[in-house]
Amino acid sequence: MTCKVKGILLRTGQTVHEECALTILTERRGCITVFARNNRKKSSSWDQFYYGEWVLYETGGGNFLLNSFSVEEPFHALKENLENTFLAGYFAQIALYFGKGEPQEAGVLLPLLLNALYLLGRGKPPRLVKSVFELKTMQLMGYCPTLKSCGHPGGFFSLEDGGILCDDCAVCAKTVPVTASVTTALAYILNHPPARAFSFSVPQLELVRLSRLTEEYLLYHLEIKAPALEMWKTICE
Repeated sequence: MTCKVKGILLRTGQTVHEECALTILTERRGCITVFARNNRKKSSSWDQFYYGEWVLYETGGGNFLLNSFSVEEPFHALKENLENTFLAGYFAQIALYFGKGEPQEAGVLLPLLLNALYLLGRGKPPRLVKSVFELKTMQLMGYCPTLKSCGHPGGFFSLEDGGILCDDCAVCAKTVPVTASVTTALAYILNHPPARAFSFSVPQLELVRLSRLTEEYLLYHLEIKAPALEMWKTICE
């Protein structure tokens, strides 16, 4: 059976039969693996983050074979900046992590990922894009922080449930320091859809704090190895 899907290429590999194995994030089917003949003349065409329409043949065993592909957005700008290249790779690792679950769940990440890559390539502050992608991903995947206060003025963010804790409550919890402006940024991201969640600004120091917080929150809850994140940190720090 032939089908058409819109999706973005996250990872390429090769089978023992020298076929290309393409991992594609789609909106309706989540992450799928598509097998393509390894044509030397076309080997350079399978670039990570190519987005477009994939025409596939679905076999009786549930495998997908590539029929044709029409690129709509190659995201070339990401490859012109090494910092953005590694950060985009980190986003792909997160999408692949959730791609192991239910197709409908992983598929909701596609619009968020496309927005993040688009803005990275057009000069949006990388830490802002990173923070929004991390936090919005956690919200969409069922790990939404509560931002609920413990009942007293506090300056600590709980990595367990995303609540705001006072000094006394923070003593026996895993926390990250949080300021009022960072809390406001967190609320803005959570209360807006992916298309609008990137439309805010904070001073650079607060942006560094925001980026650290969203990163630690994600890594606290997910068993994920993110070598691309470490490479990004090496460059930007």
